[in-house]
Amino acid sequence: MGDSALLREILDAQLEMVCRFKRDGTILFVNRAYASTLDREPVDLAGRNLWTFVSADDRLHVEEMLQRLTADEPELTIENRFETASGTRWILWRNHALAFDEHGKWQVAQSTGIDITGRKELEDQLELLVGELNHRVKNTLMVVQAMAHQTFRGTSIPRSPVETFNQRLAALSGAHDALSRTNWSGADLAEIIRQGLLICDPDDMRVHMSGPPIVMPANATVSLVMVLHELATNAIKYGALSTLTGKLLIDWALKDGMVEIVWREVGGPEVVQPSRRGFGSRLLTEAVPRQLGGRVDLAFEKSGLLCVIAVPPERKS
Repeated sequence: MGDSALLREILDAQLEMVCRFKRDGTILFVNRAYASTLDREPVDLAGRNLWTFVSADDRLHVEEMLQRLTADEPELTIENRFETASGTRWILWRNHALAFDEHGKWQVAQSTGIDITGRKELEDQLELLVGELNHRVKNTLMVVQAMAHQTFRGTSIPRSPVETFNQRLAALSGAHDALSRTNWSGADLAEIIRQGLLICDPDDMRVHMSGPPIVMPANATVSLVMVLHELATNAIKYGALSTLTGKLLIDWALKDGMVEIVWREVGGPEVVQPSRRGFGSRLLTEAVPRQLGGRVDLAFEKSGLLCVIAVPPERKS
């Protein structure tokens, strides 16, 4: 058996689909696994155009992705729908550029693909289930809020505690909103902070936020939103946001393997350390260390409250 025949036999024995093609999509070679999905013989596909088999809805995306192949970065992975003889299937392709012209544009590439239709169907089911869960959680929070309103309406209980309770529910709902947008895979820290500060006017020029993009794990999102909500509530009632001249500065960064959030209030009333610990203080000093494996440093400086929250960037087992 010659070398070319042996090579062909090896490629035809591969379970993965293999296709070598030109920049315009002209097929130079396919193995038996690729041809079998189309109910063809490999020889029948030489000279055909691979775009014939890429789903029309995905063609633009695939073309844009392939444009990224360069001599410095000749490999990339693409997931797209593929029109087989038995119907549309999702294929994960590992693409490798093999030849380039004098301008550095690739001219020949090879793709190796595996069928991931089952995985994509599971992902779709998961997305539906997460959406239903989010819908039910939101409805439950709305029911609890309505129950609180009806229970305490017309009673001698002051409105302030009921409003505080409803605001905490709104913060909890905001945390679930942030998670639902990523299917509970985590949330961007900037979005977590924005949800925690929903009680503040979004156009309040006294609030300044700054920090790099950091995705926090899902288990940290709800706790951080609630902690930040309590800090914001305190700032509005007693701290920097209780005056027109005060400012709230929130900065975050990765430091010593931890995500560090610095909450600093300036320009407000002179700070006095509280004589007793309320719900917010207990949440701050207990939730972060116990639930998130982090730490909290509180300083009641005369110029304003300084709170440093440090939490690990990944889920703790």
